[in-house]
Amino acid sequence: MEKTLHDLAGLLLDVVFLVKEDGQIAFVNPACTTVLGYEPDEMIGRVIQDFIHPDDLPRTRTEMAEVAGGRPGYGFENRYLRKDGAAIHFQWTAYWSPQDKLRIGVARDISERKRGEARQAALLALSTAAHQSDSLHSMFSAFDATLRALLPVRRLAAVLEPDDRLTYLSDGAGWAETDGWHTVPMSTPGAAFGQLRLDLNGTRVLQSAEHELLQFAATQAAAAIERFALQADLAHAARYDELTGLPNRRLFQDRMRLALARSRRGHAGGAVLFIDLDDFKCVNDQHGHAAGDQLLQAVAQRITACVREADTVARLGGDEFVVLLEEVSSLAKVQQVADKISKALATPLVVAGVALPASASIGLAMYPQQGEVMDDLMRHADQAMYAVKALRKAAHGRHGYPCLNADD
Repeated sequence: MEKTLHDLAGLLLDVVFLVKEDGQIAFVNPACTTVLGYEPDEMIGRVIQDFIHPDDLPRTRTEMAEVAGGRPGYGFENRYLRKDGAAIHFQWTAYWSPQDKLRIGVARDISERKRGEARQAALLALSTAAHQSDSLHSMFSAFDATLRALLPVRRLAAVLEPDDRLTYLSDGAGWAETDGWHTVPMSTPGAAFGQLRLDLNGTRVLQSAEHELLQFAATQAAAAIERFALQADLAHAARYDELTGLPNRRLFQDRMRLALARSRRGHAGGAVLFIDLDDFKCVNDQHGHAAGDQLLQAVAQRITACVREADTVARLGGDEFVVLLEEVSSLAKVQQVADKISKALATPLVVAGVALPASASIGLAMYPQQGEVMDDLMRHADQAMYAVKALRKAAHGRHGYPCLNADD
């Protein structure tokens, strides 16, 4: 009868174990050789714990004790180690035979199912990291941890275009350009953003499913990079003038609020210069809006060249510019800056072969002397600018400034 049972066990594709009370293996069927790589006589006589993955031993011992106590085991999952060291996932059905003093277990290899579940979990983790990370570094760090759980990844690097910029490298790893990196392009249908590079330590050839996982990671990374770039563009557009590249009204107001706050805390004061080009409409009318745009760009460059790097030059709109000077308490020094700007703009700017006028009226307001509130200072500087403009127009007669042609 016992031989018949052994013969029946030999027909099963699943692994069958008969284990004594002390954990010693009494019988294994031939399927063990197929699944675990051991011949039966290499396992019989040894304790079952020798073949269990060390990380799963504590809970497996608990399960064995409960089965030995009379509770049948259904659906328990753990890992065994193949002869070649690879981990195998088993799902068990087991019970204790009191009369035989044996624990009888039938194990099904569910490794492929586990790999599929792990891949699905990895796909979700990669997608979540790509959509929810607030920086490229945190995204690639999450990618690194996810891919390491499934692949023999020793190091992960992310290199971005242009110029092969190293954006991420596994913590503690040295960087060197070698031919041993596995490379996956990060791209969308409209653009190439760089490469994911993996140091796989030359362990083995990747399987098709692993290639697909890496391609998914690279595609998700490319979409995230595109999103970050778009967000950066939108953030820049919200705070900078598109034509001149100068801070716009919103950013200027933010910086002015900070400057006034610093002044109230005891720092030196400063000044606001309100700059309005004289008869700019005349340039647009005679030479076209494209020439007017080029003139505004040139004016922005000349004004910026007249102030310190710590100062702020902004375009409020149209032909109106404003300068915030910080840590300047002397009216004479502020007037020197205004005169410097006037002189820089007095020389006609050559645009498309045409010398265009760019004179400006400049009004100034000092803080805290003339106010500590932004609206008050801007209004004071604006009124001072219009007073200067009125005087300049009066000096040119009641018709104002002449519209200059290229030949004038």
